[in-house]
Amino acid sequence: MKAMIMIMLMLVLSACGSSGSKKPEEAAIDPALQKKMSAPRLQYKDDLFEMKLNIAKTTFAKDEPIVYSASLTYIGEGDSITIWGGHTYIGFTVTDGKKFNMEGANTSELVATKLVKGKTTEYPFFKSGGYGADDPDAGFWRTFYAEKELRLPPGTYYISAVCSFSLTEEVVDSHYNGEVYTTITVE
Repeated sequence: MKAMIMIMLMLVLSACGSSGSKKPEEAAIDPALQKKMSAPRLQYKDDLFEMKLNIAKTTFAKDEPIVYSASLTYIGEGDSITIWGGHTYIGFTVTDGKKFNMEGANTSELVATKLVKGKTTEYPFFKSGGYGADDPDAGFWRTFYAEKELRLPPGTYYISAVCSFSLTEEVVDSHYNGEVYTTITVE
């Protein structure tokens, strides 16, 4: 009987483990996202493109509009490059890693866009995404998407701008993976 009590006590103690060392919401965030949130990348550059996240500050008051944009410059060897994708080839995401998730959406047509070497184009943040009619937070999302400006509830958020285009008309294996991001706080 004593052995059974000891085993049960050990099971209970091991089940408690280190769960008290992290807040529940921190434990719920994907480790890859946590890593990105702790190391902002405001600029991305390779042999083809330079991409920047343009944001003046990273701390905002509740109900304050959050204004930011991304810029993209073709810097490759040729005088220009043609990219392939939807009409929107820079998309934006916003997430707190828990419940709030604006992944962005894009259309599926295939459009050719010519980018001239050295010409920087700025893309202001815009909202895109969706929700289901039966979503318990449908009212929140309806209001969120109806307002043009980005306003977020208090919390910590990962914001990013991502390239949504391919480098050839055969888009299957030529998707370009440029991304810039940072973490913001709404108090």
